[in-house]
Order: sequence, then structure tokens, then C-alpha cells
Amino acid sequence: MSDVDVLGRIEADVEDGGWRISGQVFGDADKLDFYKGLDAWFDLYIGGGWEAQPRPGLSGHLLPEAWQKTFQTSVAPFSGFTAHQIMKSGRVQGIFFRHVASSPANDHQIIDQTYADIVEHVLGISGQYGHCNLVQGVWPEGFMQLNIDSANSSAIDEYEMKDGNFWSRLKEIANIDLYYLFVDKRNLLNFTRHPMFGGSLPASVLTLDDELLLQPLDITTRNAERVGQIKLQGATPSGTQITGIYPTDPTAGPVEIRGGYIASSDAEMDAVAERMYRFENRSHTVTARIGNGLGLLLELLDRLSITYSSAADGISWTTKKFWVHKILVEILANFNARTTLVLEAEN
Repeated sequence: MSDVDVLGRIEADVEDGGWRISGQVFGDADKLDFYKGLDAWFDLYIGGGWEAQPRPGLSGHLLPEAWQKTFQTSVAPFSGFTAHQIMKSGRVQGIFFRHVASSPANDHQIIDQTYADIVEHVLGISGQYGHCNLVQGVWPEGFMQLNIDSANSSAIDEYEMKDGNFWSRLKEIANIDLYYLFVDKRNLLNFTRHPMFGGSLPASVLTLDDELLLQPLDITTRNAERVGQIKLQGATPSGTQITGIYPTDPTAGPVEIRGGYIASSDAEMDAVAERMYRFENRSHTVTARIGNGLGLLLELLDRLSITYSSAADGISWTTKKFWVHKILVEILANFNARTTLVLEAEN
């Protein structure tokens, strides 16, 4: 497609399911074909100069909007999205899945069936056609890649996927299995548990402090009694049954039982249960505004640190950990930009 004259904003939302971009093209509106591939790149100004190579900002598809054309010129606004938006406009037929011990009679009977197995079947994997033609390596026209956490998904004997909106049906499965479903900026579909709930925590990719912040943080104090206790059920890689629990005695809030975990010991399961409890009862949601395009370097569910003090909010944090749930980068005049991040506290 043609070069973009005005790029308005790039944003991502883990609950919405992916990334989107918007802008305008001047004088070349005829090239904005519906669903045409869209790659956005950006240059970074660091240490007094521009980097030699542009960085990838978003890989997706174009959704043109109504545009105006006058004599010898045109103005065409557009929006681009990662693959989640295409799946939101599709439908899936009703399918019934069943666990079998051996010798499945058809593709909808799955040995040791989990929710991840159902998602993999619907999308299509390992050369097996599914119910979606977006997956690269499965369909000739496919472009989307998959990151599906099969190891930790819960077992399910029977599951009926009702006829309906494609993305909504996948989202229903994710919600049941306590998974996150989203497409990252490079069109990789993720069906995974929150990184907070895994065996080891990733390193922080960035520390926010007063030098980066455009204005004081917007801090929302959350209800710290949403869950009273987490009980985990799982197994070691060799098949030994193990459990995890936190806290030992329930606090205010419901007791939640979650299964499907694979870990090396009860102690490791207890540690994961503690993380889940603390995240569900996390202390704060924070909105941070930064006077540059830093959000273009981030991805959904990245782990950040915040060092910040506010007497008005009663806050004094030193590298307190947060997770990125929303990103907004607004492109301004004269090569400037502004980033807004919505962050969920780790505990």
C-alpha cells in the first residue's frame, strides 16, 4: 500500500484481544483495499540521533473507512487490526467434543482431552485443517501463528461449542480455563495462562519512575478480598498427583479450585497458588502517561517495575511489579508521541 501521511494512534488491549492502528492517507485512497496486509514500522530517536534501522510496530490487516475524493486529491481515514478482529467477524459451527482413552473415531474425539486441545482443533495445527483458515502452515493463505499452552490446560471429558461468533466461542473457552486469549503485534495468537501463574516469573522489561512520567500516576485502589483461597490440583511430569493451596486458612472471599497444573512438587504448586491469590487480590490498577512513544517497544502482559512516591495517594513504591494490560501510543506533530499504559499490580 502507499505511504501513510498521518498516523494517528496504535493501541492494544488484552481484554479486547489484540492491537489496532489508525491514520489517514492523502492523495492515494484507491490503494486502501479491504483486508489488505498492513505493516507499520517506526524509527526510534535515541542518544541524540535516529536509529539506523526501523523497528516493527504492528503486522495486521487494513479495514478502510468511508473516504472523500475531490478533484485530483483524496483523504482516506483507515483502521488496521491484528487477526483477532477478523475472527470477531467470523462464525463457527456447533461442535461436540469428547474425551476418549484411545482410538478416536473422528477429529472431535480427543485422547486425554483438554481445553487447549479444543482450541488447537478449532484453529488447526500440524497440517490438520481446522475451522479457521488464518493459521500459517495449515492453510495456504494463512498468516497467523499460534502460541497455545497445552501443558497447563485443564482436562475436560465433554464440551459443546455452540454455533456462534468465532472469537466469542474461543473467549468462552479461555474464560473457563482461566486463560488469556489475545493476538500480539506480530499476529501471534496466544492462548496461555497469565505469566504470573507460571513456574518462573519473567524479568521486568522496564522501570517507570518520575523521569519517564509525563504526569503523576492515576492510581485506583482495588478490592483486596475478591478471592479467599486458591486450591490447585495437578501432577508432576511423571504423573504423580500433587496439590497446592494458599493461604492455609481462607480469608474473606470465595474459595476457588483450579486444575490442570504440571509442576515438580507440592511446594512449587503452593508457590503458584500464592501468586494466583495475590494477583486476584492485587492492590492497584495504575494508568501511566509517558511523553514519548515508549509503548511501541512493549507487548501485552509484559512485566514492568514502578519506583514512585505520592503522599496524596499514600504510595511509596520501590520497583513494585506490574503487568501491561493496555497500551496506547498517540502520534503527535513534529515527531512527538505520547504513551498511555494501563497496568495491573502483581500483588
